[in-house]
Amino acid sequence: MTSQQPGNSLKESYIGLRTDIIGMLEGEASATILDVGCATGVNGAYLLDHGHAKEVYGIEYDAVMANLAKDRYREVWQGDIEAMQFTELFKDLRFDCLIFGDILEHLRDPQLILNDLLAFLRPGGRVVISVPNMQHVSALWTLAAKGYWPRNDRGIFDRTHLQVFTRKNLIELVESSGLEVEQLQRVFRYRDRLGSQFPIYGRLLKVAFPDYYTFQYLVLAKKP
Repeated sequence: MTSQQPGNSLKESYIGLRTDIIGMLEGEASATILDVGCATGVNGAYLLDHGHAKEVYGIEYDAVMANLAKDRYREVWQGDIEAMQFTELFKDLRFDCLIFGDILEHLRDPQLILNDLLAFLRPGGRVVISVPNMQHVSALWTLAAKGYWPRNDRGIFDRTHLQVFTRKNLIELVESSGLEVEQLQRVFRYRDRLGSQFPIYGRLLKVAFPDYYTFQYLVLAKKP
């Protein structure tokens, strides 16, 4: 997860390998990928090292992380994505895949950025998006029972979040951009805290109330 705010350099929440995203991209060996909010480039490096990508480019707000990613990626553009002129940056460059790993919730206008970058995605190209779920039981409980909204360094209550997504919001965003949803995956978590384990009846909770115990949604979508 990479924020559009400074001061997040090298926090584990932002630089860990996203195996859930990686799993959606296996088999794309010839792909040229744009990793939006690429942090230190750990995900792109994995894709390259394991033959799931041919070239990886990145966009990253944080200067420290962007410099680290430059050692792994073909090129990394550092700065505020909402102030970038993509035509000047990319020129004739086109991508087979766009990755938005927990970045859209940090933007003022995620729909605009998604639409602008889709202009550089080849027909038939794919988009992977990961966002936190604001319908998670932690958010509902905090608002309903406590009447309070925390501002934390990570997770659902990350203080740098500017947008709120639920499953329906995410699907609406994707389809409004003219993309076709191919996969929707859920990352379950019992509480907002890292390492919080489901009780013995956790499987029942996931089946009966999937939207309330989904911590993150991932979508794989295709450009017609």
